[in-house]
Amino acid sequence: MLMVESDHALARLPYNRERRVLVIGGMRRLADRLRRDGWAVDLRRAPTLFAGVMAHATEEQPDRLVVAHPTSRSGLALVRSLADALPVPVEVREPVGFITRPGELDEILGKRAPRMDTFYRDMRRRLDILVDSHGDPVGGAWSMDKENRKPPPRTRDLGAPAPWLPPADDPLDASLRREFAPLPEVGEGGERVMAADTDEAEAALDRFIEARLAGFGPHEDAMMDDDWAMAHSLLSGPLNLGLLSPERVARRVADALGDGAPIASVEGFVRQVIGWREYVWGWYWKRTWRDANALGAEAPVPAALWGGTTRMRCVQVAMDGIHRRGYSHHIQRLMVLGTLMLLRGTEPWAATRWFQAAHVDGSAWVMAPNVIGMALYADGGQMMTKPYAASGAYINRMSNHCRSCPYDPKSATGPDACPFTTLYWDFLDRHRERLGQNPRMSLSMRNLEKRQDIPAIRARAREVMAALDTGVD
Repeated sequence: MLMVESDHALARLPYNRERRVLVIGGMRRLADRLRRDGWAVDLRRAPTLFAGVMAHATEEQPDRLVVAHPTSRSGLALVRSLADALPVPVEVREPVGFITRPGELDEILGKRAPRMDTFYRDMRRRLDILVDSHGDPVGGAWSMDKENRKPPPRTRDLGAPAPWLPPADDPLDASLRREFAPLPEVGEGGERVMAADTDEAEAALDRFIEARLAGFGPHEDAMMDDDWAMAHSLLSGPLNLGLLSPERVARRVADALGDGAPIASVEGFVRQVIGWREYVWGWYWKRTWRDANALGAEAPVPAALWGGTTRMRCVQVAMDGIHRRGYSHHIQRLMVLGTLMLLRGTEPWAATRWFQAAHVDGSAWVMAPNVIGMALYADGGQMMTKPYAASGAYINRMSNHCRSCPYDPKSATGPDACPFTTLYWDFLDRHRERLGQNPRMSLSMRNLEKRQDIPAIRARAREVMAALDTGVD
């Protein structure tokens, strides 16, 4: 077994230290386990992955190279380069960690419009998960979103049982943090919260199903000042590393119905694993992403996300989680950090690279479609039917952040106006022509036409944008 730690890959982006700890720690733990199981393991450090493989081939003279299908286009290009350079065959097997294969999204959907809900229903029927003998949804509905989009309770935290977490004094984690300290990074690190080997992953899955699944659904889209984990599973990292099978995870969660788990929580989680996760994986291979910029966005990533200061409480909370753990949950990513970049007009590829660097689970295949196609609408509506643009009203409804924030989510103008609210109306104003043609934006555009303060909003938006760019908002 050949495993290469690439200097180039480690320094390609200013990764959060906890991402390096998770990925490299996972490799070293796997190497140790394979050796205990009798494998001959060559775990080596090299300037690049290509150089590491070529050096191994020169030294060991293998008769073939067997690899799993890479999860990124750059990885696939590397495999093709190796196939051209090596004097032995390169055998590419199925990707690890997914139910569908690259290119299968179009096969599943056929001539139907690429919509996640359609794909999700097909996946449930195909896998026989949460469907009855007639192929109809268990519980009478394909989606329990209405039950799963409640605002947070008026308490300091959700009160969910604690998630599985690794030991805070894990010696390998501590050693890796010291090793990677000289490298540029987003955040400061210090708290690994995701499993890095199969035993840890199984323990994290067990803990989620037994203690936290029941509370997952109702508030899965909510955000709280004092509860970074709420009832989320924290399984994205081990799933992305191939430590857990997504189909097995979905089946175990579905089986929890028989043990009394609420259908809304079970369906909400299964939707994320076999629905959205596989749909995004399919979309990654469906098109290239790097040059997508339908809205002509050119601004840099807001300075507060690179370590600058901000008074926006929702951004403070999300960034605190990223600085400490390399983690923010999916609504913080989409409706706080992603929406802020959408409304500001952040250049899509710069935004994507930031999300990849900042999050422990920031794989290329998931960040490109999620950031460019979903959060920033930079593909012009191919993946999503409308932009996920929202004002401070959404954050006020789905979080308790606004109670301790100096900005007023109801105000679009003036020094106390919420930057999200100001930029929301300015975003609609800037893109009147494009968004006015979208039927799903008709209500928002009618409300825009009713406003009498557009000149003041434009002026305030310029101030907000300057503050975001300099980190003094």
